[in-house]
Amino acid sequence: MKVGTGYSRILHSREAGRQAAAQALKEIGAQPVVTFVFTTEGYDQEQVLDSVLSEVGNSRVIGASSAGIITSDGIFEDGVNVMVLSGSGIEAVTATEGFQPEAPGKTGRSLGQNLLAAKAATGGTVFVFPDGLAGNIALMLRGLYEVMGPDFQYVGGGTGDNLRFLKTYQFTESGVSSGSVAAALVTGVTVGTGVGHGWEPVGSPLVITKAEDKFIHELDERPAFSVYSERLGGIELSRFPEYGMRHPLGIVDAVGRFIVRDPIRAFPNGTLELVTEVPSKAVAYLMEGRKENLAGAARDVFRAALSAVGEPKFALLFNCVSRFLLVRNEVDDVGIGREALGPSVPMAGILTFGEVGTYTDVPLFHNKTMVVAIGGQPR
Repeated sequence: MKVGTGYSRILHSREAGRQAAAQALKEIGAQPVVTFVFTTEGYDQEQVLDSVLSEVGNSRVIGASSAGIITSDGIFEDGVNVMVLSGSGIEAVTATEGFQPEAPGKTGRSLGQNLLAAKAATGGTVFVFPDGLAGNIALMLRGLYEVMGPDFQYVGGGTGDNLRFLKTYQFTESGVSSGSVAAALVTGVTVGTGVGHGWEPVGSPLVITKAEDKFIHELDERPAFSVYSERLGGIELSRFPEYGMRHPLGIVDAVGRFIVRDPIRAFPNGTLELVTEVPSKAVAYLMEGRKENLAGAARDVFRAALSAVGEPKFALLFNCVSRFLLVRNEVDDVGIGREALGPSVPMAGILTFGEVGTYTDVPLFHNKTMVVAIGGQPR
């Protein structure tokens, strides 16, 4: 297996794509089988893709716009990042499906059917990038899993912009789309994955007594913001975004793990808006994150991903943008990755609007979480 990475931070769209792809190709000296393309806002996304395609030829391409690119040299809020893979036995197919918010399960099932129609595989890794502004992403992933099942791994993240929350983009070699979900099924590569967040519950549990999609109307049968505010000693409505970033909600799953949900807005009527959906009648806790726990979680994520790989060849990181903004001056996620991987293993990734990762077999949609995929030789 050969892996190459390259990135460019120049603002000219075609040149940035060409420069990043050429640098990545120089490192492998071969035709890539699959190419990952990550961008930020401010670029003409179609020009970036066109210039990358002119360099990588017939390679399958999968990629996403984001709030920031992750490179071996650090995390940048603007730029184009490319990773290429080549090697005997590596194969990849891609698919894009327009997101149907009213039928998210159908979207996922159709995506899975398209991937399996292109490649009759019995295993592999599905890299999936849904529009991070879409609704019901968790249900879309459930539909994807219904078709593809437990023999595949699922990893990726919600596509984003530079926190304007207006429009995001998804890439394959067939073109640039928006309001869609793009995925690549890659086989012939051993991939280990890890997922974790480091957030801990505080206080007694709450019951989400009334919720609809991304909106929590009531906690413990009272206006949600009133309960949230009381738990934090009383906060003003105008200061909610500050507190919401530091105190997300943790939804307890069937085995007692916490799936983090990021609150982004509070309304005068007491309703809370979250980044993604929450189920009514679920048990939730307010969460807090201490520096040492968040850093420890990052180390655990890399350790878990490495446990399935004998010799790491590359790492893909999908790190929640709100987690990054909160800890950027305290936790060096790229440095932690470098310590775990060694100095020569290339890294690439994005700051995501939600993360796709699995604790067991089923893909889940996370917030304020880090997901890592490490590829290499089998153990």
